[in-house]
Parts: sequence; C-alpha cells; structure tokens
Amino acid sequence: MTEHPNAVAVRRSFEAWNTGRLDVIREYFTEDVVLHFAGNNAMSGTYRGRDAVMDALARASQGWGPHAELEALLASDDYVIAFFHAISERDGKTLDLVLAEPMKVNAEGKVTEIWFLANDQRGYDQFWS
Repeated sequence: MTEHPNAVAVRRSFEAWNTGRLDVIREYFTEDVVLHFAGNNAMSGTYRGRDAVMDALARASQGWGPHAELEALLASDDYVIAFFHAISERDGKTLDLVLAEPMKVNAEGKVTEIWFLANDQRGYDQFWS
C-alpha cells in the first residue's frame, strides 16, 4: 500500500526537524499558515504567517533540541495528525511526553494550520516556563 502524499510530506518534515533543517520544513507551509501552541507558557499562543511560525519553531528547536520520535501518522487530502514523543532537557528541566499535532492541508499539500497539543499540558507548561 502506498502512503498518502500528505503523510509522506509530514514524515519528511519530521526527518528535517530531527536533523535541524528548518529550511526544509518552511517549504511545507503556506505563506499564511497559522500555528497554535496550547497551554500557559513561553511558547503558548497563536503565530500567524510563515515567518512568525518559523521564528516560533526556531525558538522551540533551541529549547528541546532537534529530536522528535514519530509514533503514529494519519493522513487524508485535507488533514494530517501526527503523534510524536518528545524528550529533552533544558535549564534543569526535563520534557518527556507525547504531542498530538493536527494539521489542515490545502490542495497543494501545504500546511495551512497546525496545533501542538501535549498529553501532559502541565508538564509541557513547566518545561517552557
């Protein structure tokens, strides 16, 4: 069975994240992409536009380092959801949780909207606070 093209693109973006290639990830976003970080922490909020989203992802990559283990990936023509395990240390704090990353995708396979939702929001908030 062939993997859905949107799943392939997201899988490639995770590979890019894990190798520090944010420039590759940028190409998967529309100009007007919207990113939502849930919670009450330094990363929380809504980022609008590719430049703002890339700035937020650059901050995040400095905070938890370039590694996220993809656990599950579901894709259709309009949506993708990735579940991934994130482990990191920063400023004496440890992050060890699973995030759900639902995404809206346009007809060209570019991400138009994305959310980061942690299975342990309190732990995620503590890590980024």
